[in-house]
Amino acid sequence: MNEIRFYDPRHGEFCALSNLHPRALEYAGQRYATAEHAYQVLKARPALREWLMAAPTAELVAAAGDALAPEQTVDHWYEDHVKIMTGIVRAKFDQHPDLRALLLGTQNARLVEWAPDDSEVARYWGEYQGQGHNVLGKILMGLRHEYRQGRFGA
Repeated sequence: MNEIRFYDPRHGEFCALSNLHPRALEYAGQRYATAEHAYQVLKARPALREWLMAAPTAELVAAAGDALAPEQTVDHWYEDHVKIMTGIVRAKFDQHPDLRALLLGTQNARLVEWAPDDSEVARYWGEYQGQGHNVLGKILMGLRHEYRQGRFGA
């Protein structure tokens, strides 16, 4: 198992690695329906947060959040967004032992969010046809390494 590709949040052995996977979590004192909800809500200015929180699926909140105009996005978002995503992903896996076990069970495989459609966002957080930065995959692999080092909840 050299590489694990994931994307579909509801199907497949590693579907829970996706931020779109329907698993609630608490982050910064707030409960969110999914990791994607947390990320997109925190991206938005306060006037839009309740509306984003109410999105019935992670796919819808992702589409809405990705479409936010710069004036609808909190200040310093682009400087802080990877740090925030890392905290959200950590919270998800810290709070769900079964998901943490799934992540640890990936052994040393390269984890890749394998997007079915091409976009700037898809190539930033994952890869499209092998091209992209795979930032989410790198966050997951870093977290897996920390868990192996005994740094749970760090």
